[in-house]
Amino acid sequence: MALNPTYKHIEASLRIGAFTLGQWAQILFATVLALLFGVYVSPLPLTVTIFVSIVLAGSPLALSYGAMAQEWSAPEAVRAQWRWMRHPRRYLPGPSSAGTGYVVTPPAVRPVEPAAVSVRGASGEGGGLWDY
Repeated sequence: MALNPTYKHIEASLRIGAFTLGQWAQILFATVLALLFGVYVSPLPLTVTIFVSIVLAGSPLALSYGAMAQEWSAPEAVRAQWRWMRHPRRYLPGPSSAGTGYVVTPPAVRPVEPAAVSVRGASGEGGGLWDY
């Protein structure tokens, strides 16, 4: 009986070679960025321009490829950082309002009646806790 392995790969992302489609898009973008920087923008000598083009344009792809086996995503981390930086931080002056929540109060203590306490020998029964 032949086993069909299709169903275990349904939720896996599409890969061409070792990269996902998003990573191929990053490779294309990094290549175009490196070529534009190297040909039109860079005022540096040729060897330095090639080095800087490859390192700067390939850094996002290297980060993405390195984080591929991790539990977090580099684009999600960048988006979360961007949201946190743009979040307004305006607080009203003065102390904060009273907090709400649970209030813990001690249980009510019931006084012990004198007739319930018996000391051995004080009452004629002697059936107290300290009898052996």
